[in-house]
Amino acid sequence: MTRMRKIPFALLWAKTPLLLAACALLLSACAATAPGVDDEEFVFYPRPPQRPRVQYLTRYNGARDVEPPQSALVTFVAGDTSGDRMLRKPQSVAAYDGVILVADPGWDTVMALDLENEYFDSIGDKEAGKLRGTIALAVDRDGNLFVADSERKQVVQFDSDYRYVRAWGSVDEYLPSGVAVDDDFLYMSDRRMHQVVVFNRSTGEVVRSFGEFGTGDGQFRTPTSITIDERGHLFVTDALNGRVQEFDHDGNYIKSIGLLGDSPGTFARPKGSAIDKDGHLYVVDAAFDNVQIWDRESAQVLMAFGRGGRGPGDMYLPASVFITYDMNKYFEEYVHPDFELEYVILVANNYGSNRVSAYGFVHPKDKSRFPETKLPEDPDGGAGIESD
Repeated sequence: MTRMRKIPFALLWAKTPLLLAACALLLSACAATAPGVDDEEFVFYPRPPQRPRVQYLTRYNGARDVEPPQSALVTFVAGDTSGDRMLRKPQSVAAYDGVILVADPGWDTVMALDLENEYFDSIGDKEAGKLRGTIALAVDRDGNLFVADSERKQVVQFDSDYRYVRAWGSVDEYLPSGVAVDDDFLYMSDRRMHQVVVFNRSTGEVVRSFGEFGTGDGQFRTPTSITIDERGHLFVTDALNGRVQEFDHDGNYIKSIGLLGDSPGTFARPKGSAIDKDGHLYVVDAAFDNVQIWDRESAQVLMAFGRGGRGPGDMYLPASVFITYDMNKYFEEYVHPDFELEYVILVANNYGSNRVSAYGFVHPKDKSRFPETKLPEDPDGGAGIESD
């Protein structure tokens, strides 16, 4: 495949008072039209009368959502094959320079939705760069792509033109389930030994590892997603312990965020994560079918968005979340005219009618129409645990 284009990173609102945190979570599990907005095609979180923070924008399921329609002549001669070129089971999502990248184990590769050049294709090759079980993605500032492959049992690296560079880890040594990179190191979560392995990007050598099986501080039961903030701190999803653990750059334990449960401020099945420029941690929960937003310093939940279903903005076994500030131009047309888009949030769902959903973090142009309000707790609310 030829070069498409490139990726970015994360943002939210100024620190939300912790007094409102629990209320915001309860009120944001469902979506609704914003106060003063009558057009029901616009889906916002949280629901009114609280000020909307997140708006559902659009979704991508395959070639038909990216490529221009075929001409009648081409369809007559060759047939319409766009309906066969669909995302099957998105497991991880990232983006770079106008391209949404999706790790899709249903295709055993990474699928690319090029919004700039309007086409849908796969990456990888049939030789050294062949992918077999894509499960997680990371992209560095230069557009290098890193793919955690659970079947190869390695992390596979491609350059910014999607040409194979190298594989990280010996065959059968690890069972990768997550990957993250900074300028100096590659971090791989290893489900086999319940640890995080750190590679030197210059030498390719393992410089350290941390973690072991268990339920204590710094221990894991199936580590998956890894996210790095601007300080170099690592946030590792500890799936079966129902939490996200924070470590410093050297792998020293700092604290845990969340705990296993079925109420606001807990996780039932945490998966992918992302962090914005203001230090807010986004965590997908596949059981609640939502994304929870946490304050990383206080470890308090601020709000959630999404719910189970097949309607606009709904989720169905969400697996990954990615935040980008560099792709607003592709989504401005979907934003309600009374709001401005600050950045885009991408969520990959394993199944359903919204395989990759795009949400926007928004703010009202006229803030007086949408005042900040403290609301009573929603008696029917919950952390996305709703039956409808």
